[in-house]
Formats: sequence, structure tokens, C-alpha cells
Amino acid sequence: MPIVCPVPNDPQGASRIRGTTRVPTELLRKISSRLYWLALLIVVSAVVIFLSRHFLEPELRAFEGQLIFRVDLAILVLASFAIIATHRIGFLPPARVLELGLVFEVVVAFCLATLEFAWPHVPGHVPVGVSGVAMWILVFGVFVPNTPLRTLLAGMVSFCAVPAAYALTRWLGKAQPWETSHLVEWLIPTFLMAGWAYFLSRDIYQMEIDIRQAREMGSYSLIKMLGRGGMGEVWMGRHRRLCSAAAIKLIRPQMLTQKPGREANVLQQRFEQEARATARLRSPHTVTLHDFGTSDDGSFYYAMELLEGLDVEDLVERFGPQPAARVVHILRGVCDSLAEAHGQGLVHRDIKPSNVFLARLGLHCDFAKVLDFGLVKTEETGGTRLTMDGTAAGTPAYMAPELATGAPFDRRADLYSLGCVAYFLLTGEPVFDEPTPLAVALAHVQKQPVRPSLRTELSVPLALEEVIMRCLAKNPAERPQSAMELARALEGSAEATGWSREDAERWWRVHLPDYFAADEARAAEALSLAH
Repeated sequence: MPIVCPVPNDPQGASRIRGTTRVPTELLRKISSRLYWLALLIVVSAVVIFLSRHFLEPELRAFEGQLIFRVDLAILVLASFAIIATHRIGFLPPARVLELGLVFEVVVAFCLATLEFAWPHVPGHVPVGVSGVAMWILVFGVFVPNTPLRTLLAGMVSFCAVPAAYALTRWLGKAQPWETSHLVEWLIPTFLMAGWAYFLSRDIYQMEIDIRQAREMGSYSLIKMLGRGGMGEVWMGRHRRLCSAAAIKLIRPQMLTQKPGREANVLQQRFEQEARATARLRSPHTVTLHDFGTSDDGSFYYAMELLEGLDVEDLVERFGPQPAARVVHILRGVCDSLAEAHGQGLVHRDIKPSNVFLARLGLHCDFAKVLDFGLVKTEETGGTRLTMDGTAAGTPAYMAPELATGAPFDRRADLYSLGCVAYFLLTGEPVFDEPTPLAVALAHVQKQPVRPSLRTELSVPLALEEVIMRCLAKNPAERPQSAMELARALEGSAEATGWSREDAERWWRVHLPDYFAADEARAAEALSLAH
């Protein structure tokens, strides 16, 4: 029966049925690679055995089983090269490679048994220990996981190869006769090992399947973790049908179970609300949401566009404070995103450098994207504030005074946070540098910030500094009253047109050239094909 890969989210798939004939595609690819390394090991071992016997034990060159010894080694090498070539060239589908691997297991078992019986022994004595076939069955069953029934079948056929090899060598007159009791003693460990390989392979196979399913979120497979945040983990993922890349944000169910009942429900509501709210936003400066759901293990996830670039926090940590023209360019992109969100009655509440991402998007460099919309309905719209008891929403270093004190807030809280981000971009330092998060939050409530021009050696134009200081006003009424108003104030500054697309691309090519390497390689390949 051909091996069939289960369809995604198949409730009766290979991970739930012991002994099924289905093997997932990802596991098939692993098996092909493992077969390759096993075959390579067999080739090396065969060469070492031949050379050692030929040069270190010359008295064995003339023994009457020498021909069958050489034929056996030749078969081992040829069978191994067949596996190696199949893997390297890739002309067979993974399912067929697995079937070929089962044949390889039996062939190697037969050759090992033939060598054992044909090798010269002291008359009247039989080898002591365990047959190499027994060890081969165990290693193959563990290293090349297959469905349990197939593992058992291949193990039993490999076991039957031992008496078959004995019969062949006796018929050819190349083996000494063994007493029946000795032969049975030699066969029993191999038989038991075939059964043991079944149970080990069953557990290993199930573990591989469970790991695969644990790394699947809806139509996406998780590839590698990109980072952790307050709401969960972010992974790089790939759509299993379209093969398109995505960023997967998820909350593991254990993160909810660690919370009291009400807080767990609130956290779940916040996550769902974040996904639905983000999906409604269409600004090109807001991260795009692709999918949302709950996985089989209870993890909440949503898939968003995978961005190439770096966030503002990483930018400043790696390259220091940024010129005013670039800061204005970044702030205007963020204002575009916030203006749409605020127009729908949504407040981000956590604008900070790590949530402002500078992406290479198509032909654009330095394209600002706002991430991680931990959104709430504003108080004015009559919605519900989704916060947990004893906690404040946001990050202390970038938190508006009204958020720090738990007072009513609106969209102007985001503009205060954006002012803090601008301050960080210009100076490389947060507005308030206090020893504890609580002290930082209190400083936002009580202290007046030092003007950014006094904390950096770079030039900070007076008009831009005034806009930032307005954003940092303690009283929301003294700040810009909307993201659009802030954008207009930035557009009116002399730096509004100071950072062009050419400037951005030039900076990226100098400081982040890896993002262009793949494009240039594809272009060169296309040019060579055209000629």
C-alpha cells in the first residue's frame, strides 16, 4: 500500500492511530536524510573492514570464504551508494525513498548474517555475543522512524534473513555446520531485538508526530522562534500549501492556566480582540493580519506578514541616535497607522521602540510598521477596558502619565508614547532613566523631561524639539489632539522632506546589505538565463 501523507488537521491522522500507514511529509524528508547518513556509514565501515582484514590479517586472504566475503562487501557498498544517490539526486518522492529504505534494511541484514556465517571460526565453536543483525535492526528502527507496523514487518523480515543466510552459506559449502541449539541461541536475541525495535519505533514515531503537530498552527507550520513578548511567543512560520512565509504570534495554553480564572479569561479576550482589531486596519503602516484561530493543543495564534528589517530599539542599539530627518520620516509612518486605529476608537497603549518596525517592503526601505496592537476600546465609546487586576497596560519607559496612574485615557496616550519613541530615536536614551520600572512610571507623572537637544551631540532642530515636547506634556490637553494633527506638525518642519527613498536605500545597502543579496543573486540568475 502506498504511503499517504495526512491532510492538515486530520483528526484521524497519523498522530492519533498507532500502526497507521500514513507518514507526514515533513517526517518523510527527515527519514530520507537519515537514510543517507546510515548508507554513508555502511560504506565507510565496509571499506574499513576490507582494508583491515586485507592488510592486518593477511593469513585470512586465502580462506575458502574469501569470495563470498568480497561479494558481500560489494553488495553492501552498492546498496549504500543507491541510497546515497537517491537522496542526493532526489529523483524519487520521499515516500518511495522510505520504501527503498526498508529494502535497504533487509539487504544489509542479509549481508551481515552471511559474513557472520561465512567467516572462519575455530572448529566446534560458535561466536559468542549478539549478532550484528540484531544491532542493525535496533539502530535502523530508532534512527529511521517509520510507522510501527512497517518497522515490525521490516524487523521480522531482517530476522528471517539470518537463517536464510545460514542456509545459503551451508549450501555453497562456505560455512561450518552449527548445532541446532547454538543456532537457536544465536537467533533468539535477533528475534527479540526486532520486537523491541517495534516498541521503540512506536514511541519515537509518535513523539515525532506530536512535535510536528505541536509546531502547526492552522494552515501554518512553525519554523523557528523569533522572540518572546508579554502576550506570548512570535515564530517564523510557513503556509503549508502556499509556502508563503508569515510571523505567527501565539499564546500557549499553559500561559493561561497559570493565571486565575478571571485573568485567564481577560488574557484570552485581549488576544482575540487584538487579532480582530488588527484585521480591520488597512493602513500600509500597520502590520497585516493573515489568519487567526486556536490550534489543536489549545494555543491561540494569529499569522501576520513576516517583515524584513529591524525595529527601532534594535536600530538605536546597533547604530546609535538617528538624524532628525530620518526620525521625522519614521514618525509620520507611525502617525498614519495610529490615525486609522484612533478613527475606529482603538488605542494601542504600548507604542515603544520594539513595536515600531522598519521594514524593507518591496522597493521601499525604512517603511515603518506598527506591531503588537494590544488594543482597547476608548472610554468615550463605551467599550470595555481589558486590563488585569493589579497591572497597568503599556511599558513604563514609554507610558503616558494617565496610564501609569490608572486615570481615564484616550488616543492622546499613544501620542505621548510616540513622543517618547522620538526622544529615544534622537538621543539614544529613554526620556527618564530611573533604577526601577516603578520609579520610571512615577517620573512620567511627576518630572519634567530634559530637552532632547541637551542629551545628544546630533543636531535637533528647534521646531522638531517643540513638537516632541508637546507630545510629552503631562496634561493630554496640551499635546497634539490627534495623530493627524501631529503628522501635520511634522510635515511642516524642515526635516519632513530631508530623508528620501534614495537616502533610505543607500543606508540599508551600507549597513544591512544582506537584505539585498538574495535579490541580486536572483537577478543575476535571471540575466544569465536570458542570455
